[in-house]
This record gives sequence, C-alpha cells and structure tokens, in this order.
Amino acid sequence: MTRLHTGVAAAGLTLAMLSAPAFAAPAAAPPKAGSRPSSRKRPMKPTVPEAARQLQERGLLTRTRADQSAGIIDHVREALGKGLPEDLEAFYRERIARVGDYNAILPTGNDRVGWRSGAMRMDCLLPASAVPLFSDGCGNLFGLDVCAADAAPAVYFFDHEDGFKAPRWAAGSSLGSFLLVLADSDRAQSENWPLQWELKLDPDLDKCTRAPAIWNTG
Repeated sequence: MTRLHTGVAAAGLTLAMLSAPAFAAPAAAPPKAGSRPSSRKRPMKPTVPEAARQLQERGLLTRTRADQSAGIIDHVREALGKGLPEDLEAFYRERIARVGDYNAILPTGNDRVGWRSGAMRMDCLLPASAVPLFSDGCGNLFGLDVCAADAAPAVYFFDHEDGFKAPRWAAGSSLGSFLLVLADSDRAQSENWPLQWELKLDPDLDKCTRAPAIWNTG
C-alpha cells in the first residue's frame, strides 16, 4: 500500500477533530436577488514547466545532469508504438529525475550506445493504457493516462498487488497538478493534513474519469 493511501485514515480522524480546519474553504455567501451569477473562472491548471519551476524554487525537484530529453522521447515513443501527449514530452524536456522522495522512471543510455528501459520497463503499464512516471518506493507506480487523445491527460496510481491491471485511484487531473500534489504528499501525511487537502492544489482531482480520488476508494 502506498504512503499516500496510508495517510487517508489519519487525515480523516484529524478532520473530524478540527472545529475549523486550516484547509477548509470559507462558505460562499448566497447570491442577492436579481444579481448575475459570478463570471469568475476556475484557475488554470499549472503546466508541467510551471510546476517544475515552483518545485525547484522550493528545493523539492532534482533534474538530470544532462539534457537527454530528445533521446528519451524517441525511446518512449518507440516503446509505446504511438505519439506522446504534450504533457509527457514536456515532462521529459524538464529533465525531472526526482520530486521529493519519489524517483522518476526514465530510460537509460544515450544516442551513442542506445537506449534501454531501466529497472521498470517504459511499456509496463501499456496494457492499462498508461506510461509510468514515478515509483512510490513500495513497488507501486504513478502513471500518465494515454488511452485518450488528450494533450494534458490525468495521472493515476497503479498497485503492484493487482499487477497494474487498472488504475486504483486518481493522483492528478493533469501532470502539472500531479507534480504539485506529489511534492506535498509526505508532508501532508506527517502533519496529518485534513482529508481532501489535494483539492487545494488540484480542484479537478475528483473529476478524473478512469478512477476515483483516493478518499472515495473505500
């Protein structure tokens, strides 16, 4: 079971004990009679480069030393036998090697000696229409959905106990949003942040179509 999942029970108890949770959004005032509905739009999802910049400024992101993104993109495209979502190519171009305590899953090699998958094959989630992004250190994976023609698809958690057959729960409504949530996940668990704290960073997390948010998994 992943570290994110084990924190749900503790976070739920904390939420029940708090009379005014620090992360609770203030209740919206009812609209006045005859007033127009608010035209304020939902905040834009962070792009992968934006999320990477924020995490680097916080000291939570480690990059690879050399820029081998072109070779990595070609290798993953060949391994999958299809084009890559724009967000995934952006992820590789940002040279992200680690976020917090989570290691990115990248092929190894170079253009001179060739490319190969590392400890985890880049097509290991292909039967579930996903590409591995990070390992949680417990044998489980976070993978980007590639079953739909979406430039910014969702990220899901895949459990090794069921052979990665299908996503277990939604980890991010986009890759950029996922990176921000992942970076705070260990802190959220250690500090017992309230249940559904992820929605502060990713308001659309519970709207992912292939699997529920972690607090709705039962």
